[in-house]
Amino acid sequence: MHTETDLAATFVMPYYADRPQSGDWLDETVGALLAQTDPDWVLVIVDDASPDACARDRLRAISCENADRVFVVFEERNRGAGACRNRGVHWAKERGSPLVLFNDADDLSHPRRLEVIKMFLLRQSAVDFVYSSVAVIDERGVEVPPNRLIPALQEILEAHQGAPVEGPDAWIRMGTATGYTCVTSTVAVRTDLAVAYPFPQARFSEDTHTWLRMSAGGTGVAFVEGIPTRYRVPQDVRGQCSRDRIGEGCDRIKARVDTAGFAKAITLAMRQGRIDGEDVRILWERFYLRLAQTMRRGGRHDLANDLVDRAELAGKRERG
Repeated sequence: MHTETDLAATFVMPYYADRPQSGDWLDETVGALLAQTDPDWVLVIVDDASPDACARDRLRAISCENADRVFVVFEERNRGAGACRNRGVHWAKERGSPLVLFNDADDLSHPRRLEVIKMFLLRQSAVDFVYSSVAVIDERGVEVPPNRLIPALQEILEAHQGAPVEGPDAWIRMGTATGYTCVTSTVAVRTDLAVAYPFPQARFSEDTHTWLRMSAGGTGVAFVEGIPTRYRVPQDVRGQCSRDRIGEGCDRIKARVDTAGFAKAITLAMRQGRIDGEDVRILWERFYLRLAQTMRRGGRHDLANDLVDRAELAGKRERG
C-alpha cells in the first residue's frame, strides 16, 4: 500500500502558446522544475488548443526528453486555464498522486518548492492548502520594482506582509480583508481537495473563486516562507497575459466571478455550521466593500460605486 511519502507529487500546468516567447518561457519553467531538490514529482502539461502551429511539436519534444516525468495532454478546443487545470488534477488523481502543485507555463518555481511544501504538509495534517509569495519578473526574467506592479500584484504582496491569510476559515479574510491573496503558481493542495473543488468555467479570476471554495470546504490554509515563485508579468502588455487577452471587461468578470465564489463559500461554511445567518449579512457587506476597494485601486470607479451600493443594501438588511 502506497503512502503520501512514496507517491510522486504532480505539477499541473496549463499551456496556451499565443506569443513568440511562449516556447522559450515554457523551457525555462520546465527547467525550474527539473532543478527541484526533491525529485519525486511528475509534470502534466495540458495544452489548451494553442494557436501556435509549432506548439504540439515542442510539447512532444519536451515530453520525449523527459519521458519518465513530463506528460502532455492535448485539448481539442480552447476552454481556458481553469478547465486545463481541472483536466490535470483528474490526471493526477487517476495516478494516485497525493499532492498537486499548480504552475503556469511562464512562472518559475523555487528549487526547494516541492521539498518545503511536502515536509510542511507531513507535519501539518490539518492543512490541505499551502501557498507562498512571489518575486515578479518581466519577459526577460528581470525583477520588476514594486512601484511598477499593477494594483492586483501590489495587493497580493501587501497581503503577505505581517500576517498572511491562514487558518481553517481563510476564505473570510480573503473575501473581506485582503482581496487578492495569492498567485496560482504558488499554490499546492492535497489532490482530494482539488478534485472536490474544481476551477469554475470562467476566463478570469477563476483562481480566486476556487481558493474561496477550497478554503471554506477544506481543513486549513497555510503560508510558507522562503520559496517565492518567480512570477512573470511581461511589461509589453497592460498587465497579466490573461488580462491583456480579455481587455477592459476583465474587471466586470472578476466582480461577477468573485461574488459567485464567495456565495458558494458561504453556503459551504453554513452547511458545516461554521457560520450562521447573522454572520452572512455582515460578511456580504464587508465583501462588497473590500471588492470595491480593489476596483477603485484599479481605476474602475464605476464598478466600485456599484459595489458600495450593494454593501449599503446588505448593511440595511443587517440592521433591519
